[in-house]
Amino acid sequence: MKKLILFVLLPLLLLIGAGLGALVAGMIPGVSIPGLGGHETAPEEKKELGAPPTSQPSPVDSSVYVLPEFVVNIRTNRTYPVFMLLSLAVEMRDEGVRPTMAAQEPRIRDAMIIYLSSLTPTDLNGYEGIQRVRDNTWKILHKFVPEGDLVNVQIAKLTVK
Repeated sequence: MKKLILFVLLPLLLLIGAGLGALVAGMIPGVSIPGLGGHETAPEEKKELGAPPTSQPSPVDSSVYVLPEFVVNIRTNRTYPVFMLLSLAVEMRDEGVRPTMAAQEPRIRDAMIIYLSSLTPTDLNGYEGIQRVRDNTWKILHKFVPEGDLVNVQIAKLTVK
């Protein structure tokens, strides 16, 4: 009788306990127990995805604020400097946002220069590199301009020399 408990019931109890522990911890994909764990807040944390798609149509009353061109020395291991020229067009909800953008422009430029100077030429390769710049520009803009005031951000010019 002791061998039956030792070799059959004890491992069975251990497996059931491990399964319940994995279920409660949320380690089983697609299965969740309502009210347990912090899984209700996880989708809200991933809300910030970056800039809206470039194909998104503009609202009727929107206006565009063009930031002056950025010329930034980007990071490289080469003996000669590598420069990036970037021009941005920020789409705003209406003309009432223009004074806010103008007032915050020095801070936006400073934050953008700090971000852009940390990039390398390989960070800017291809579609992913350009999209990364758009997404991070969108995040930087939201630090200085309220979220509802901005519609989109477009890269008008991006050149690496």
